[in-house]
Amino acid sequence: MNSPGGNGITRREALGVVLVGSLSALLLHAPGSFLTVPTGAAATGDSLLNAGDDPAPRFRFECVTPVPEFAPLGRLEEVWANSRYTTFTDCVVTYVGDGPFVLTAEEQAVVDVVGAAGGDVSSPQQTYLLTLAASTRLDPARLAERLAQLGRPVVLGSLALAPEAPQADLFRAWLTGSP
Repeated sequence: MNSPGGNGITRREALGVVLVGSLSALLLHAPGSFLTVPTGAAATGDSLLNAGDDPAPRFRFECVTPVPEFAPLGRLEEVWANSRYTTFTDCVVTYVGDGPFVLTAEEQAVVDVVGAAGGDVSSPQQTYLLTLAASTRLDPARLAERLAQLGRPVVLGSLALAPEAPQADLFRAWLTGSP
């Protein structure tokens, strides 16, 4: 809600500025290491303000980057919004949720796309993790090679999962054989 008169900033915006300003660019994570503060929605304080609204992350994104001791991320959107995104050459995704890894209906729908395209879905959870990792960021220098390794079914699954991903247009171009 805006301040009286409609010309101020919202309480959420003000709190976000205070949170980001007080956290600065780095947080002490452990002796001798640092954790980067995510950009995007988190930079405005939204993820900190709504921490109670969001369930704990189900996945851990270990992004390969030249940045030493880069902290893992918890959501695909955090990977895309990270200020170091363009330095990522790959991401390894693991399940870290509570209890056994059971696919949600949305996750199963992505696996179904892979299966319908002829992909290996003998382990649906592994298929989903592979597809989720493909949706993060692949090294542009090796993109065509990596997409060929993943195969058409996983690339189609990635586009079903994240049609607006930063590399989605490159994936679509690869599928059609366009440069």
